[in-house]
Amino acid sequence: MYHPITNERPFAVVQLRKEDNINKCYNIVGFQTNLKFGEQKRVFGLIPALKNAEYERYGVMHRNTFVNAPSALNTDFSAKKDTNVFFAGQISGVEGYLESVMSGLFAGINMYNTLLGKERTVPPIETMSGSLMKYISTENSNFQPMHVSFMLVSELEERVKDKQKRKEAYSLRAINAMKVYTKSL
Repeated sequence: MYHPITNERPFAVVQLRKEDNINKCYNIVGFQTNLKFGEQKRVFGLIPALKNAEYERYGVMHRNTFVNAPSALNTDFSAKKDTNVFFAGQISGVEGYLESVMSGLFAGINMYNTLLGKERTVPPIETMSGSLMKYISTENSNFQPMHVSFMLVSELEERVKDKQKRKEAYSLRAINAMKVYTKSL
């Protein structure tokens, strides 16, 4: 990221996200702090664009609560102690909005399959969904929630040096694996 006028690269960036429909309220993305509210106002006032900002709500520290998924959950998001109980979202050990939606989708599909007496399903590990589901259910002595990442999926058969082409190869492989998988449902 470079300054549009000076073309200098900044040392740090504060990202604001719109919080309303009339462009008057913004949220500082990813900001958590134990700073007292007055100190937050002072520190953020040092940023020229926020010097005269009015604060609707100050930042607070929050904790992401999650189960130790490898010891508590099966790959299909069911509990190991009671496979009729399913977890989804952040508490299941996934990190991020899309990942939480995915966990809810597959927990729901697997709960539905259970109610109908059908086999539970997990997408192929060549896909982001399948590889993340494998990650949360693989024993790990220091488990931490995870976003989807190309680092989770199994290596390609042939090494691709170019990063963009490698991601395209992973994506194409995942699409093909998902086509086969969805036909089996």
